[in-house]
Amino acid sequence: MNATLLDQFLAEECTPHVRDLVREALDAGRSGAGPRRRRFEFNRFEVTFDLDEGDVLIEDVLDATEAGAQRVSAAEFSAALEKEPG
Repeated sequence: MNATLLDQFLAEECTPHVRDLVREALDAGRSGAGPRRRRFEFNRFEVTFDLDEGDVLIEDVLDATEAGAQRVSAAEFSAALEKEPG
């Protein structure tokens, strides 16, 4: 089974610093202390969350095909961030 872009992002780019950065931005957006739409550009992946729509777009900048983008719910993305790495 092929890993999803979410799985690849978590395994390859989601360092503790990246994990905290994205988690804090999501929390701020939910609480009203920060923007509800935000884009992060990392080395291989770009992550855009839109809390008004309730989703997160993960894009692989190395793959310009349809397979290079995955949209997941904000709840699924947050749950994945909370899982222990590894």
